[in-house]
Amino acid sequence: MSMTVVNAKIYVARVVAGASTGAGTDMAGEAILRTYQDWQAKQFWRFLLKDTSVGFSKSGLATKSSATVTPTTAGNFDGVNVGVAVTYSGVAGTLAAATVASINYNTDGTTASIVLSTTMGGGAYITETGTYTFAGDIPIIAGTRSYNLPSDWSAPMGARLIGNDKRPLTWKDIRAWDRTILDQTVQGTPDEYTVYNPYSDLTQNFGETRLMLDVIPSSANTLNLRYYRSFNTTGTNIDIPDNYLYMFLDYARARMLEAKKAQDDPAGFMASQQQGKEDAAEDDAQPTDDDDADQCLKSQYEQWRTHRNIVNGPFDNY
Repeated sequence: MSMTVVNAKIYVARVVAGASTGAGTDMAGEAILRTYQDWQAKQFWRFLLKDTSVGFSKSGLATKSSATVTPTTAGNFDGVNVGVAVTYSGVAGTLAAATVASINYNTDGTTASIVLSTTMGGGAYITETGTYTFAGDIPIIAGTRSYNLPSDWSAPMGARLIGNDKRPLTWKDIRAWDRTILDQTVQGTPDEYTVYNPYSDLTQNFGETRLMLDVIPSSANTLNLRYYRSFNTTGTNIDIPDNYLYMFLDYARARMLEAKKAQDDPAGFMASQQQGKEDAAEDDAQPTDDDDADQCLKSQYEQWRTHRNIVNGPFDNY
């Protein structure tokens, strides 16, 4: 029952007589975009839940004379991390087993280019747009505290280290670290994580929020992140499961009617939009679905694992 965006605009526009073409479908498109935004802010939708294990693919401009790869579209490589494995698919270019050796950043924190561990192969001189596939989970690098989040990231659901030292990580707001971790330059084994944007949204285009660990890791590991992705608002089909499709589209219809009514009753429209402000404030105050531990009692083991310096010893199962 998946519906194309074209047909969805027609369906939404039909709520207004004679508005199924032209300006009417333009208004319907705006109502659908508003609906995506409202639903994204409303709650953490389980149908948007995914993790980093599968990796992702992006197109980029490959030049054989250098291991540096610049994306054809700004922001395409924003979710890439140093140490992740890379494969390539193109016309003439080839790439042997490679990883991301380093990343060059723009002044606003977005990724300008990546540097591969090996140079492209193929013809005498290759400058082509190919598809780069980056392996899944985030490589944790000793001495590095901050990591790039997936480009479709919206909110975290959970994180765990899955390398030699396997453990779940506890979500903690960054202000709690500032109050409890006196020296944030000391290296150790991470127990907690958060997300943080070191750049103002006014200076960037892609919201380069990063994942941060409570301490600088002293050894390499691998991190698996479960997260809620953003809605895909530019795809061919409406990004909603079939069992919610018409609920979503009827909400968009209501938004379209509301916009049309605003021409006759602007005061009423302005009053109704106060709810949008309240929803935005609530969404900003609740950035994660992984803070349950701060709202309930903890077991002795969990308390010890997170705050090992304030208890008598480790939890003993026996």
